[in-house]
Amino acid sequence: MKFSNFSLCVVSSLVVILAAEGAVEKTTDGGKSVQAVKFGPQGFDVSTISKTLKPGDDFFNYINEGWITATPIPEGYWDYGQTSVLGTTVEGQIKSLLTESLTSKSSRGTAGQQVGDTYASFLDTEAIEQRGLSAIGVGLKGIVASKTVDDIARWMANPTSSSIIAINIYPAEGRWLVHLDQQNLTQPMLGLSADTYSSTEGSSPATRDAYRTYVAGLFEKAGIDNAITRAERVVALEAKIAANFWSFEKLRDRKANFHPMTVGELIKYAPGFPWRSFLAARGVSGVSDIVLGTDTAVQSQAKVFAATSINDWKSYLAFHWIQNQIDVLPEKFRQSSWEFYGKTLSSAKAPTPHEIVAQRLVSSALGLQVGRLYADRYVSSKTKVAAEEMISYLRKALAVRLANVAWMDEKTKFEAQAKLEHFKFKVGYPSIWRDFSSLEIKCDDAAGNLQRIRAADWAYQLRRLNPATKDEPWYQTPQTVDASYSVLFNAIELPAAFLQPPYFDSDADPAVNFGAIGAIVGHEMGHGFDDQGIIYDSDGRLRNWWSAEALTQFHKRTQALVNQYEAFSPYPDVHVNGQQTIGENIADLSGLSLAYHAYHLYLADHPESGKLSLDGLTVDQRFFAAWAQAWRYKAPESATRFVIQYSYHSPTQYRVNGVVQNLDEWYAAFDVKEGDKLYVPPEKRVRIW
Repeated sequence: MKFSNFSLCVVSSLVVILAAEGAVEKTTDGGKSVQAVKFGPQGFDVSTISKTLKPGDDFFNYINEGWITATPIPEGYWDYGQTSVLGTTVEGQIKSLLTESLTSKSSRGTAGQQVGDTYASFLDTEAIEQRGLSAIGVGLKGIVASKTVDDIARWMANPTSSSIIAINIYPAEGRWLVHLDQQNLTQPMLGLSADTYSSTEGSSPATRDAYRTYVAGLFEKAGIDNAITRAERVVALEAKIAANFWSFEKLRDRKANFHPMTVGELIKYAPGFPWRSFLAARGVSGVSDIVLGTDTAVQSQAKVFAATSINDWKSYLAFHWIQNQIDVLPEKFRQSSWEFYGKTLSSAKAPTPHEIVAQRLVSSALGLQVGRLYADRYVSSKTKVAAEEMISYLRKALAVRLANVAWMDEKTKFEAQAKLEHFKFKVGYPSIWRDFSSLEIKCDDAAGNLQRIRAADWAYQLRRLNPATKDEPWYQTPQTVDASYSVLFNAIELPAAFLQPPYFDSDADPAVNFGAIGAIVGHEMGHGFDDQGIIYDSDGRLRNWWSAEALTQFHKRTQALVNQYEAFSPYPDVHVNGQQTIGENIADLSGLSLAYHAYHLYLADHPESGKLSLDGLTVDQRFFAAWAQAWRYKAPESATRFVIQYSYHSPTQYRVNGVVQNLDEWYAAFDVKEGDKLYVPPEKRVRIW
């Protein structure tokens, strides 16, 4: 999740399946057969509904029991849900585009040429083997030759390197500013998750030992002396860095992450780090003021920097310079990486085929150019128009709901409506495509391509400091299976990959579209008015536009939601962290409430869509069933515990049950009554928007 964005998804394989009647096809992932689904006439499959559970006792399992029972987690997956399934579909689509790009006759500087030549370079293992470590050798030699702390800071500023300071350019106070922080990284900082360095429980000590061995092995393969000692020092240094990380709860506090200051004040606030050398190497030596996020963490990291020897920083940077380019290095490096990150950490039984690694690398590194090809091929004007029509109903519904909020005064309502009026919906793909024509891509230079792409990405950010720059920032590519809301831009992104079955189909039952993708878009709209979204105004400025009484009433309701989620406990020794997940829980509740209202506004204009379906379910039953099926998910206990500990989202069963138990319309649709396990008395149901 980027600093400016709230994201829908949690981990790579979370979470949605909307099964379709009689519409199952086989795809493959890493040579294994995986079931994918498409929309059928109704958009969902009633055959998976439980014959023993009551909807009022466990709505998630009531709707999904048949699917959960019948669906194994495929080999190579930790958990399994629709982003896994849809991700396989999207990878197949991308594979088709990339394969065609290899033989296209596209002009130099176009998406076709750059994608094709980048893919060709990543596939060319013979050229990669021949170049060996020399492909990244200039940078590696430069790091090892560093003599001063300023040299180290300059290498940390390199976009291919790792750094203890993240740098981005984001809007703030009505203009673009340099943002510095410690955990919003586009460049990796650590080789392990932060808590692994200090934990004495479970597999953490063994993982640290294995990581230390891996680091030493990489040094040995690179011909760097004192490999074992260097590895020990790198892991010890990373443990010090990890100790300064903010907690997940504090990290989502946007006020705490907003500390504007001058560069001079930064130097005084966080002494010990060569700030001017770092900023100059990034091309922003002329800026006078910045925004500092995770301020106390940055301050602590500056102390770590000053207290650490140059030799240790050289070892740290050398290791990460290799690791950050591991996919474009010879087989012996890639194999070592898989043995640790794949086999040891992820329990993978076989490496991902190199062709798939290359495809994913192109799609991430050159994402917008791949996205341009993706949008041209897979997004029809009919799909985009239908999605925008659905969004128009969501906007209308939120306007009505804001107008009718009884606990909010008129002045605060006016500000809220202004924020809604300024919502920007970016659907499918950019209307202004980024210009890549100056980017040099060579068909036989994998590592060079990767370095030039990363440098170009920063140069593209850098141009935003010019007030005359016209831009439409997208933080997700069109082929991304996710959606997001940016408080800084007051904008929602709905990438093209989401605008296909089983999330959305312009020819499918509107109840399913609104209950699935409609609630997802509503979720992102809800982030504009969650506990962090409400501190930003219609222009993305950090400003208090709430009356004291309205704010008190809002927090009273959100605290009730915190308490509800704290009661969810999948295992005796663990429960959902209601405070850590409050933003996403507000968004889920807002999203489904908003989508329901929008759907009924749609039905008022399209009464023919309100008839019973072939399975006899009412429109409201189909709507709520679509929501529950949208979060079909299967995971081992370890994955559920991981989500509870590390995610801002609740486990999926509670994303379903925790929301519907607060909606009167769900009670009516499924005849849920007092005595059912999910029953909440009307006066205790949480209603926010």
